[in-house]
Amino acid sequence: MAGISNNKNKPGAANEAAQSTMAGAVPFRKLCLILAALSFLIYANTLQNDYALDDATVITQNSIVKKGFAGIPELLTTPRLKGFEQSNDKESYRPVPMVTHAIEYQLFENSPATGHFFNIVFFAGCVIALFVFLARLFGAQNTDVAFIAAALFAIHPIHTEVVANIKSRDELLCFLFGFLALNSFAGYVKNSKITQLALGGLFLLLSFLSKETAAATAVLIPFIFFMYLNENKKRAAAVTLSSFSAFGLFMLMRMWVLGAGHTNQITALANPLLSAPDIATRIATAILVLGLYLRLLVVPYPLISDYSFNTIPLTGFGNVYVILALVAYLLMAGLAVFRLARNKKDPLAFGIVLYLVSIALFSNIPFLIYSQMAERFAFMASAGYCVVLALAFRLLAGRAGTAGFAFLKTKKVMMVALPACVLLAALTVARNSDWKDNYTLFEADAAKAQDNSKLLFCLANTISQELVPNEPGRENKEQLDMKSIELLTKAIAINPEYSEAHAELGSIYDRRRNFDSAKVHALRAIQINPANAIATYNLGRAYYALKEYPEAIVYLKKTIKMQPGIAIVHLNLARCLLEYKQYDSAIVYFNKTLAIEPALTMAQQGLQKALQQKSVADTTKRQ
Repeated sequence: MAGISNNKNKPGAANEAAQSTMAGAVPFRKLCLILAALSFLIYANTLQNDYALDDATVITQNSIVKKGFAGIPELLTTPRLKGFEQSNDKESYRPVPMVTHAIEYQLFENSPATGHFFNIVFFAGCVIALFVFLARLFGAQNTDVAFIAAALFAIHPIHTEVVANIKSRDELLCFLFGFLALNSFAGYVKNSKITQLALGGLFLLLSFLSKETAAATAVLIPFIFFMYLNENKKRAAAVTLSSFSAFGLFMLMRMWVLGAGHTNQITALANPLLSAPDIATRIATAILVLGLYLRLLVVPYPLISDYSFNTIPLTGFGNVYVILALVAYLLMAGLAVFRLARNKKDPLAFGIVLYLVSIALFSNIPFLIYSQMAERFAFMASAGYCVVLALAFRLLAGRAGTAGFAFLKTKKVMMVALPACVLLAALTVARNSDWKDNYTLFEADAAKAQDNSKLLFCLANTISQELVPNEPGRENKEQLDMKSIELLTKAIAINPEYSEAHAELGSIYDRRRNFDSAKVHALRAIQINPANAIATYNLGRAYYALKEYPEAIVYLKKTIKMQPGIAIVHLNLARCLLEYKQYDSAIVYFNKTLAIEPALTMAQQGLQKALQQKSVADTTKRQ
């Protein structure tokens, strides 16, 4: 990028500048405060939001997190979702964000406002850490570019999922600790203080313990410290060794908790690439998704909370958008190589490399990941895009050599860049409102992605599980049920193999006492996924209501085997056994129900009835 240079003769220029006044006489600390204030201003309206989307898995329905301080040792030694419905899924090990949730729960209990507040705090930390690092990397004369890149990062709408969804704190902490590590390592390279080297290694380990995608930071470290901050090769080597050590320690901890042979379970619902008929289709669709990330960075609308089946249909290399995406990425890679060949400390090349390395982890090309696409996957990569955009704004001014922030006052920048930034900020604030609660989010997103079977299911599920129970009018309940049935029927039409949608449809029919239909959909859900506990429970209830007791007992016991800690399942099994005149077994399961929920009146009454009828039966036998 013309006019962007680095002070090669003064390796400590950026750090010295950080301690003084720079960039057009604007104090460095004041710039940090401005970025913090901007972050809070943009996301202030999330403070009124409730929990949404996956917050239940890590907070409101996580039994370990709800233990507060007492749960912290278990969070440090178990898989991330161990406390969610007694899950046996060993999909990840991310103890640091889980510990923060436990601390918050101990101090504030169910307080979504607190969770949102700390997410904003951590996001502001991410913005400032990014700014400080870019200022070190590019030198004092380019602090304006570093500031603008960080400000763009603060306002970009693609980050709303990460900040507005409390569960995505793992992304925030991974980024924050990653850039704190980079800043500490940069300090060590400058002054050789071993404490900064150790601190950098610790920060990087915490980044890994927040989310595994800290691997992108680890990959970038040799590139950064052997090309950009390369004043001392031995120190650069020490930084690289420290980062590898942090990665190695994390892998040992992860294997200890998850097991050495652990791999994430991938489903075709979350990642349709799994069902691609051939490798060419899979790669072509993955390239299309990479192109969509670029489009959302440039034009961040529409934003949706889920990109699973069938938002992005499988495609081939004959798709013109696949070709355009491929050309775009090849041009980016070629431009980065070309710029680095001319200047090994080129800021534009760094922005491109930061983007490419970060997004590569989520490309689904070398290996499949849990999801086909998600806006949160572009969180770190977007920092690279913001660097490139900041440089473009400076070039637009036509005053590339102007010191400080004077170029922001040029006519071209005021006419183009300023309106663009205002629009980005407005889109972010508006999108934050969509995250108010589950119903608001899913209703907004299902309207924007009408072929997304999961969003249709989530909206129907929210209506059925959250709105209907709190709706006082019978007529309104009826209307809500009809809406849920319509949404679920559409979801199943899009994806006939959607076990959860069949199970939820069965639940609604069960509530409406249409047990024959409930049985049909429960059986279909189990046929697709035998481990669907909701379906086995629904089927057990349907058989019980139809007085087919032996079948009901089988499926209720299967449900208990899958999810042993749910009182209502034990209660219904006990009732079924009582009706079937299996009094001893009924007494056992009434007692198990009370062991889970001692104050459950229906279980207490059922136990008394079972004891009485057993006594009568025993007396009759003796006579």
